Amino acid sequence: MFNFNELFENENTGDRVMSLYAPREGYTRGNLFPELYDAYKNYKPAMLKANDEKSKMLLELGEISFASHELNLYLDVHPNDKSMIALFNDYRRKSNQIMNEYERKFGPISIDSEALNVTPFAWEEEKWPFEGGNN
Repeated sequence: MFNFNELFENENTGDRVMSLYAPREGYTRGNLFPELYDAYKNYKPAMLKANDEKSKMLLELGEISFASHELNLYLDVHPNDKSMIALFNDYRRKSNQIMNEYERKFGPISIDSEALNVTPFAWEEEKWPFEGGNN
């Protein structure tokens, strides 16, 4: 099993120097850290593709949220890694930006959405997929 503490540390800052998958690839593989990725036999992860703007935004939100969550878990163990804190905050801001844009265009995405202050039951206004509505 891989140990984070075995990663090369920057002698000047104490930060761990490692490569990361881009959010899209990490999301597809289920792991942001190449050193921790263990492929299953000959399985090749399929890259997801969105068919419309709504799906594209949801996919991008999933990818960026996944990356920020992975870094959050890493920072639980290494809370003083300044480079990873900065990257985590970049991903977190991007995730919030995408979510706000999505909600502005398509309505609330979660139960704690600010969009629900205006229309608390907005999801009732659209048809559900089994009723012939879109995703």
